[in-house]
Amino acid sequence: PPIFQNSDNIHDLDAVVALNNIYDLLQLHRRAVGMMEEMEVEQLKSSSDLHYQHLTNSRLKDQLELSKKENMRLHERERQLETNLKSLQNCLKDTKEEVQRLQGIIASRATQYNHDIKRREREHNRVKERLNQLLIAKKENKQGMEVLNYVGRSDGRRCLWKTGKTESRHEGDMYKTLLNEFDNRQRELMVENIELKKVLQQMKREMVGVLNSKEMSQKKEKQSNDIDQSTLQTNSDEDELLKGHPEMSCDHAREKLTNSIRQQWRKLKHHVERLDSQASMVQDGDSEEVISKQLHEEEMERLKLEIQQCKEFIQTQQQLLQQQLNTPCDEETAAVLNDSYMLEEKERLKEEWKVFEEQRKNFEMERRNFTEAAIRLGHERKCFEDDRAMWLKHQFLNTTFADQMKPQSRMADEFSKRDHLHKPCFREHATKGARPCYTALEKRKSCCMLSKLGVHEKIYSYTYHKIYEI
Repeated sequence: PPIFQNSDNIHDLDAVVALNNIYDLLQLHRRAVGMMEEMEVEQLKSSSDLHYQHLTNSRLKDQLELSKKENMRLHERERQLETNLKSLQNCLKDTKEEVQRLQGIIASRATQYNHDIKRREREHNRVKERLNQLLIAKKENKQGMEVLNYVGRSDGRRCLWKTGKTESRHEGDMYKTLLNEFDNRQRELMVENIELKKVLQQMKREMVGVLNSKEMSQKKEKQSNDIDQSTLQTNSDEDELLKGHPEMSCDHAREKLTNSIRQQWRKLKHHVERLDSQASMVQDGDSEEVISKQLHEEEMERLKLEIQQCKEFIQTQQQLLQQQLNTPCDEETAAVLNDSYMLEEKERLKEEWKVFEEQRKNFEMERRNFTEAAIRLGHERKCFEDDRAMWLKHQFLNTTFADQMKPQSRMADEFSKRDHLHKPCFREHATKGARPCYTALEKRKSCCMLSKLGVHEKIYSYTYHKIYEI
């Protein structure tokens, strides 16, 4: 409507119309201002939602990276444990082969020594019988001998011959003790291997249980740092224990190591469970606050969509982790694993290698002592055989021969036993100037016996040299 009114050709201002127009304009302005405020509120709401989405996305990315690193570390740890187990199995196999080889050598040498001893005993008996026959055969006018200063045993028994059988008993005892020591060592290694297998299987089961839990995806960097600090503290405690007792035995050190590994794994498991419970409590508190603050339906729908997306993301993450567990490590994982965990594992492997080197040195020393004892025994046997051959030669050269051969076995045995057991003084009951007379046949026989003894000595020396070379 027009603002001005014509009355008598005079333009007057219509106040009612003007006020109505002003009121309409004010109403329009208020509506525009209200719409602008609503649009600003919606814009702020959408910007806050977008910011929250960005934050959740970045947090989930960080959690994914942490889970990947943890998975890689656990996979590398499992691989190193498997390599250690394989190396220990190889060492056990080598020790078994070495023990079998030494047992075969011991058995062959024992049979060879027994054969040589029996052969030499037979030869010694033949030579002794020949000497007894030569000593028994005497003439009526031969000079007589009477034993003086005979010293017998208190129990009335006669002494035993120092033959190879009495000495072989000591050798058999030595071989038995050595074989028992090797068997005990092999049993200890088998028990240790079984214990290590049990510990490894238990750690594998617990690792799989921890990896399959859904709460592992909600870890934070703080938790991983706490775990690293705890592991570093436990490793430092282990190093102090191992360094504080350098003279500790291998068995005690092995028990300490297994107990410390089990304690560390239990602490890590309890720590992870506690952190998971804390994370679940914090998540429940946040959800209650969000529900108490936002009550409209659009926010509920948005939260439902986010929960669905998170579930799908967790499922995909679990699938990726399972694939990474099934697939071997590649170059990227090897590049990622060059961190503090690898350094700790290298130090631990160095310590285990030092322990293995000490065990190997001890085994080498035992084997060297065994070979030295065998060589010493061979030298002593050779010296004994040489002395016995010289004594037989001396006795053979100092004996007297007669023309007639009269075998008297009982007197020969008594005389030979007295001759070997004691060295008494002899008194002659013969005519003055009586000398033994030798015939050509007796001289030839004595030369033949001497040549045989020389040949036997050469054969003995040759066989012993061959045995030492073997």
